[in-house]
Amino acid sequence: MDACLLDKWTQQNNFFVKEWKLSDRRIGGNQQQGTKEKCHMGTVKLLQMMQGVPADIELIQLELTVAYNTLVFSFNLSTLSDVQDNLTNTLLRAHEAVGCQTFTRDPVMLWHATLKSFSDMAHLSCLHNLLCVQWALLLASCQMKSIHQMLRDVTQEEVTVPSQDLRAVIQKLRLSDKENSNILVAITAREFKDLLQICTVLVEGLESLKQENYSAALVAFLEAMSLPAPRALLAQVHTLTGFAFAKLNQPQSALQSYRKALEVDFGCHSALYQSALVYRQLKNTQAEIEALRLLHSALVQHAEEPMDNTGVMVISPDVLLSSTCMDSVLAVPATQLILHCLAYTCVLHDRISEAVELYLDLMSSLQSDITQPARHNVLTEGDVSFLRVAVVYLEAAFTLLRAKRMWDAITVCEDVITKTMNLIPEKLLFDLSEEHLLFSIEGPSKSVKHERLENVLWAAAAHYLQGLAYCKMKDTKESVSSFTRSLNWLAKVSLKSTVVGNHRDWEVKMKTLQRLRGLALAGRGVSFMERGQLKEALRDLKLSLQSITDLQMIKFGLVEVYRRLGRQEEAIACWRESHISAEAFSSGNLPLYLQTFPDISLCFDISDLNKMMEDAFHRRGV
Repeated sequence: MDACLLDKWTQQNNFFVKEWKLSDRRIGGNQQQGTKEKCHMGTVKLLQMMQGVPADIELIQLELTVAYNTLVFSFNLSTLSDVQDNLTNTLLRAHEAVGCQTFTRDPVMLWHATLKSFSDMAHLSCLHNLLCVQWALLLASCQMKSIHQMLRDVTQEEVTVPSQDLRAVIQKLRLSDKENSNILVAITAREFKDLLQICTVLVEGLESLKQENYSAALVAFLEAMSLPAPRALLAQVHTLTGFAFAKLNQPQSALQSYRKALEVDFGCHSALYQSALVYRQLKNTQAEIEALRLLHSALVQHAEEPMDNTGVMVISPDVLLSSTCMDSVLAVPATQLILHCLAYTCVLHDRISEAVELYLDLMSSLQSDITQPARHNVLTEGDVSFLRVAVVYLEAAFTLLRAKRMWDAITVCEDVITKTMNLIPEKLLFDLSEEHLLFSIEGPSKSVKHERLENVLWAAAAHYLQGLAYCKMKDTKESVSSFTRSLNWLAKVSLKSTVVGNHRDWEVKMKTLQRLRGLALAGRGVSFMERGQLKEALRDLKLSLQSITDLQMIKFGLVEVYRRLGRQEEAIACWRESHISAEAFSSGNLPLYLQTFPDISLCFDISDLNKMMEDAFHRRGV
């Protein structure tokens, strides 16, 4: 083999390796990706030139190194099946160079034959590099038994563990570190082995997590913490450890692990999110809100900053850890969803002024997101259901009502009405014994009729909230009109059967319809009472209690109507019943704006009513 040609090929190999590593230190996505693609194509062409001559033992060390660099570069730019095919072809050509023939393409059997055929330490070093590539490929496809069998074949004298403990085999594994300093490699065998070791331990832990064996998962994650790892990966290990602790009902240990993750890498957003979930479980609202605020700020800042490639690995751990279980643990909801979660939590805990600002920010964000289609969707935590923009607006209007910003609430509701009213037909007929089957269809293929039902519920809810606002402003004429419009929208829905079936989503829709009807009737009844139309008020409040039996506010309204009508005995009986039957309402999945009947809609003071009724009850007793 011509020495000049070998030197030329060596220089080309070294050039591409240097360029790739330099690109990893640069900040700038497109330019960096372009450089990597050029390096990859450069090594591919170089390897093709080398393989254009007959396999030669003098050339084999350089050829195996160039093949190794090409395969490493391919991890980020090719499919894993292509990488496996190229690795297999490289090994078969190596056999040809030393005069051995093998016809198997099974990775484990091929490596068994390869390690037997090569004894020269220089060649062994190159083969151990390629062995790491094979390990990575098997790990990416979670073939743990194949990894175990292959590593046991590396050096029988050093790996003598009789058990099936893969982690024990890895600890005893020693790869050749005799590198040719004249031929550069993308990543040394030692560095590659360190990465593969921690990723292998993590995959075993993730498998235990998937099987809900949280104790075994915790043991694996704690072991992974002691291994060398890039900063970002170590932060993920701490996060997984915290998740295992949380599943084992050790929330304080979980929080400590999440804090360690953030100390290692504050860009580990999943640690912040998981912390918020633990604080929610502990009912530590202040800490939960603080964690969500930090997470939202971090996500916004992350979106605005250029990507920092400091410490980037040649092979990303993400390629090796393709576990859906890990993705679910480390997943962080979108920025808009975190903002919604924060606003929603503030409303639930009566931090209304904070919630108002958060909802206004969220609505502004949704309006400015012009890339969204007409039917805006924001993914929820489980990534299976959708939080629609109309729902966000209605929640915002409800929060504005709580903050006594009545006209703002009316304006937000009007926006919902304007965008839904033209999508609602004159009549919607549902057979509840059959419709729940269709309702299980998710996404774009969902029945158009059910889309229209959602529009009906949104429009009706918007009119209902407007009615509450007008009621508070003592504009009872407008409040009666708004509540009536809400009921008219709901009247468009006709139910053929009372059998709901067993689909939860459909059941929630029917409960939402029933509850909204009851609340609109209650609101109109209170408005009629304020206008002095007591018979109409009595009728609506009674009808309301047929739909909703759990809200004392409505019962207090009925007591007040009886009192004003002079029907003292009925007023006392209703008052006593309202105190005996405590509220036992479970909101379930009902919208936030329907979970209560706010006292802002009442035109009388409940404490005064209670005092009067208590006096009347005692006088009757005397």
